[in-house]
Amino acid sequence: MIRYEIKKIFSKTMNKAALLVMTAILVIVCLFTLNSVYCTDESGDHLSGIAAAKKLREMQEPWSGHLTEDVFAEVIRKNAQINGSEEALSDDILKQNQAYAKKQGFGDILNLLNDMFSPYRDWDPFMANRLTEEDAKYVYEKRISGLKEFLDSGEEYFSENEKAFLVERYEALKIPFYYEYMGAWTALFPKVSTFILLLALVIGFLVSGIFSDEFQLKADSIFFASRLGRSKAVLSKTAAGFLVTTVLYIVFAFLYTVIMLAALGAGGADCPIQFQFRKCIYNITNLQAYLLIIAGGYIGTLFAATTAMLVSAKTRNTALAAAVPFLILCTFPFLSRIIPLPGLCTLFPDRLMDIFNNMLHDFSLYEIGGTVMDALVIVFPVYFLACVVLQPVVYGVFKRVEVK
Repeated sequence: MIRYEIKKIFSKTMNKAALLVMTAILVIVCLFTLNSVYCTDESGDHLSGIAAAKKLREMQEPWSGHLTEDVFAEVIRKNAQINGSEEALSDDILKQNQAYAKKQGFGDILNLLNDMFSPYRDWDPFMANRLTEEDAKYVYEKRISGLKEFLDSGEEYFSENEKAFLVERYEALKIPFYYEYMGAWTALFPKVSTFILLLALVIGFLVSGIFSDEFQLKADSIFFASRLGRSKAVLSKTAAGFLVTTVLYIVFAFLYTVIMLAALGAGGADCPIQFQFRKCIYNITNLQAYLLIIAGGYIGTLFAATTAMLVSAKTRNTALAAAVPFLILCTFPFLSRIIPLPGLCTLFPDRLMDIFNNMLHDFSLYEIGGTVMDALVIVFPVYFLACVVLQPVVYGVFKRVEVK
């Protein structure tokens, strides 16, 4: 019966069109992600896409390894040398591009130096140009001391427990950092949140009519009059919605990830996420951060889709049910700008769809009974539990529907 319900979902013309739209979105997002990788070659010409990724990998390969004091000192020395070169000081844009090309091999490390030495709330893209080789000794220390200065400045309020929690997280980060080419991950992080949000909206549309269509097709009396109409048949619909949500999410997220890693290279999976987000309090790698984003997106998608199914069963209105994922995932970000309760807003379900910006890029802390927790520790289990609880609720609501 589950297979039959799944066939019914994909037999609708609108749902077939929605799948085609999602496939088109996959292709478009892949192209945008590919073209977000760019570099400048030795002649000063700009490259993008796969060609740029290949060139960057060649340039950055010599700098692969652990970033020790000696490596930072060498980067600072080479950067100063290039800045003082004839090409860099020239008024000719082409020659300036040629000088810039010489920095790309250690460009990520240069950006890391900018991150570490910039004021906590004021990133300076030229900070590395003012560093000396002596500063190489203090790169990792500067990240921690910068946090402490920010906490003591009073710009934002943190309790003593929260301050201790943040400093402890920063100090627990494994050093020296491991570095290698990570172009694919740098390209994936800004785009994946948009992709999974669009995927969630399409999936929500697909399952929105799973219950209400029985009424709109005037088949409800036959459905509930059958021997298993209020038991196994309802259970099959609920299971079909769960399976469609899960399988489609996994397939499209997998395709997007595999295509990008195959095209741009999977290197850099073990590099710390702090290359992407200097203030991140999670001591995890690029791969672990990406899996966290995908997992959060799945929970958010399942929550939105299950809620849409509940509305479908309760209201018998497919259009209203189809609007639910949009309301949950796209309206809450606007509410967070209106509601003067930032602590509450960081727990809205839309946060799961954009972990890249909402949780990895900055931090939100909660202190309960003297124990400090970050938002991920709360949001993940809360909405996962909500998804589990809503499944039998959806089943119970449709099982008790009265035929009019």
